[in-house]
Amino acid sequence: MYDFFKLFFLFAGQTNINIVPFWLGIAMYVLFQVIFFKPMSTYVFGHELTHALAGLLSGAQIKKFKVSRNKGSVTLTKNNIFITLAPYFVPIYPIIIILVYFALAWFMDVVQIYSWFLFFSGIALAFYYALTFYAIKVGQEDMIIYGRFFSFIFVCFINIIMVVLILAWIFPSNIEINDFFVKVFNDCINFYKYIFIGVSKCWVLLKTK
Repeated sequence: MYDFFKLFFLFAGQTNINIVPFWLGIAMYVLFQVIFFKPMSTYVFGHELTHALAGLLSGAQIKKFKVSRNKGSVTLTKNNIFITLAPYFVPIYPIIIILVYFALAWFMDVVQIYSWFLFFSGIALAFYYALTFYAIKVGQEDMIIYGRFFSFIFVCFINIIMVVLILAWIFPSNIEINDFFVKVFNDCINFYKYIFIGVSKCWVLLKTK
């Protein structure tokens, strides 16, 4: 978590005129939700679409797909932790925007629309995380299936990875993704090493008493 916030604040500190549209998009969505309303129907569609796509990637078949204003459901022929929790760590709309942008790069000069790409990426990210947090806060049956505590920790951990990957995808020259994951890996090794040493010392002390 420390490494994630460090990377995020370093990235924020590098903000220049080219990155401003991204932050502007985030601010615009936050203001929209605070002043007007939560676009739940759009979020619910993306939520259920993510369930469906995760199911297809897992080899399941879609038997039923239903979305209403504030709720939806997808019936699949199989289920697993990826299918169940994918909507809480796969930001479907930001990913779609990124894929469309890079697809357009094959056919046109996307430099002219780069600022718009950053702007809508910021809106999509703010939209996804604001409403995902709200959905988890009000309670979701998906989070109960594998246990609330485990699901919450799992979702938080994968979201950290996803945010870093998406920022690196949008800003490849600003995010050193390899350095980040190497640093996280080394910190984890050191953390567990200290735990092992501490437990070993306690065990020795208990045996000598």
